[in-house]
Amino acid sequence: MSSPLTEETGSTHTEREFPGYRPQVQILNTETGEERFSENSSAPIVSAWRCNLAALSQRRNLLFTAHVNDIYVWIPSGPRQLLGSQPVMIIHPVMKEPNAPGYIDRSRPHTINHILVDDLGVDEVLLLATDSGNVTGYNVEAIFSAINRSARYGGGRPFDAHEVKPFFAEHVQLSAWGLATHKFARLIAVSANTGVITVFAFALVDDASESDDSSPSFSETSDVGGTDVLESTWVSIDSAPLLEELKKDMPHHRTRNLRLSYKGHYENIPCLSFANFELDPNGLWMVSTDILNRVFVWRVWDKLTPVKTSTYDHSRDAEEQRGWFVLPLHPRRVQQHRYKFDACGCEPRPKMMNGRMVFDVSDTVDDVIVRSNLAAQKVADEEDATISSLFMPDDIFSPSCSVHTECRPQPSNSEHNHTTLEAFEAASPAAASDSNDTNLEVPQDHEETPSHESSRLRCGITSLVEEENEQCAVDTVVDVDVLRCFVSHPCNPRFFPILHFSGSDITLDPYPLDRGARTLSRSPLRSLVEYSMFSSCDRLNLVKYLPELGIIIVASQAGGVAIITLTWQEEIGHTFRLDWLLPFPTQERADGFPTPPLMGIAASPMPGFEIPPDVPCIPRDVSPKDRMEFNHRLLNPDRTEPCDTTPPEYEASSPSELDSCTKEPNLTIPETHAYASDIYQPHETWHGYHPSRHYRLLLLFCDFTSMSYEFWHDWRR
Repeated sequence: MSSPLTEETGSTHTEREFPGYRPQVQILNTETGEERFSENSSAPIVSAWRCNLAALSQRRNLLFTAHVNDIYVWIPSGPRQLLGSQPVMIIHPVMKEPNAPGYIDRSRPHTINHILVDDLGVDEVLLLATDSGNVTGYNVEAIFSAINRSARYGGGRPFDAHEVKPFFAEHVQLSAWGLATHKFARLIAVSANTGVITVFAFALVDDASESDDSSPSFSETSDVGGTDVLESTWVSIDSAPLLEELKKDMPHHRTRNLRLSYKGHYENIPCLSFANFELDPNGLWMVSTDILNRVFVWRVWDKLTPVKTSTYDHSRDAEEQRGWFVLPLHPRRVQQHRYKFDACGCEPRPKMMNGRMVFDVSDTVDDVIVRSNLAAQKVADEEDATISSLFMPDDIFSPSCSVHTECRPQPSNSEHNHTTLEAFEAASPAAASDSNDTNLEVPQDHEETPSHESSRLRCGITSLVEEENEQCAVDTVVDVDVLRCFVSHPCNPRFFPILHFSGSDITLDPYPLDRGARTLSRSPLRSLVEYSMFSSCDRLNLVKYLPELGIIIVASQAGGVAIITLTWQEEIGHTFRLDWLLPFPTQERADGFPTPPLMGIAASPMPGFEIPPDVPCIPRDVSPKDRMEFNHRLLNPDRTEPCDTTPPEYEASSPSELDSCTKEPNLTIPETHAYASDIYQPHETWHGYHPSRHYRLLLLFCDFTSMSYEFWHDWRR
């Protein structure tokens, strides 16, 4: 369908704009460095060439920024999210090894490379990694309480932070960069320039069984770091024999603090991430990327070496790409679409690259630029009210959702019936019009003539992380003709996609252990950073994932920001759509666009929309049913465990073996926590008034300019 956007522009928009299709974005404020810091107030020092140096709490109205070796705590104020010049608190982080040398700048060894705010257990924590290899963690609620106490007793700003004690302080030798947590499994992962990834697994002490059978103890859920973090002891697991000994105690292996070392990278590792969602409660899966643009997939409790290595170089890249960020995605927090065009923002162009089918969606940038210009000029496009809007993510994946493997022609772009997948599958195939996929040809300059059957078509993969399906992860080429009509991607999957960011490109792999298909967007921020005087900072290493809305915010340190929506379409599977580019063109200052690079980006719920505290208690003796079917595997085939004590994570995946159990297995603490979090739906004040939670985005430039935005989904429109 083609419709004019405005009479003024005279342009046409080939994309079907549906109500609720994209997140709504509005500008809140631009606060320049000159406005924040006058001649009478000195600005803090900002480090260059680091990772993200800004983070917002998801539960409290607190912004954290790193300035050399200190953490500044701010309270954004008012609807415009003003920061001003005065932080409410300055934290001088505790160092495990205060005499450790620096790697980049020996004169400032404890310069902070990266900060992260995320959940760990039932708590929200602030983690920081330094150039000296020191890693320190603070409880966000402890910081918030200290600020309130200081204000109540009339303390001067910035408030004294000496009473705020870290719950975690460790050292990983050379410069530390990557940081990650796993909420349910209570894991902290750190990458260092040694090429080693260190995973700290906190002990899960089950004192509740001795005192109160109905709820866990405080030590089990909150006090993960103990009382004296500088004297904490860890059992080191740094070799295959030691890991094999640990496996013998599974699933009862978390009675002590564990320090596990993973080796396989031989270059610097800017980023690592867990599959940090309830489908992987025990923290089995981890991914990492290095500056050689490789991605490693790890099974944390299986082996200390990677189970899969992938390269993310693409043959048409003009320059060498480096890996900067990688993220496993929640496979069910996505928008579902009937049409490839709607899922990708353009008609994806399939092409064969090194035996892999790559869906190139780079063309969507042109439409986004047009839309961003129009949004900045407040020109509204009238949308067809007869087209149904998408549902919230929880409504998309119904228990009855199934996968059909028969051939169905793609409905033409002239149809107006934008429906959910359930309605599409219920419709008669005869109701669909003939295919209008005119862009599905392989370009002649890069054409291959594959003759093999699609690997997923042949193997019928629906759960690629399972061992019985790993044989399908082969280097077979994919037949483009097969992809024209074959529906191969399950809508309710038991695996996770991987999103990767290099210097300029965005890549998504729908399957973690397969090389059959991939979505690629080349240089989506080129229009924003092409003429930046800080082109050396043009790297996509500032990333914030908001699973609730299925949105990724990614920025280049050179100054451009993209808002991406995670989507699914049955012929492509999991993919993504570029929705907005920031800053908007009308936000150029009188003296030009803010030329200094970004020191960091931060996103969190708007005040009044904060995420509520975690589950009030972790239940005991819950029935797993189908909740914990993710990654069943027999880790100890030589050891006999009674069925009533072995959690699903360590069971065989054979239905006959599962059915042979006379009693339902008890769940591990991470599994019960994940189960409780998945079903815990507390009432929030905005329910019934707003269709989705409202989020804010702060862009913090090195000249202290702050740009703020508000965004949300208008699902009801």
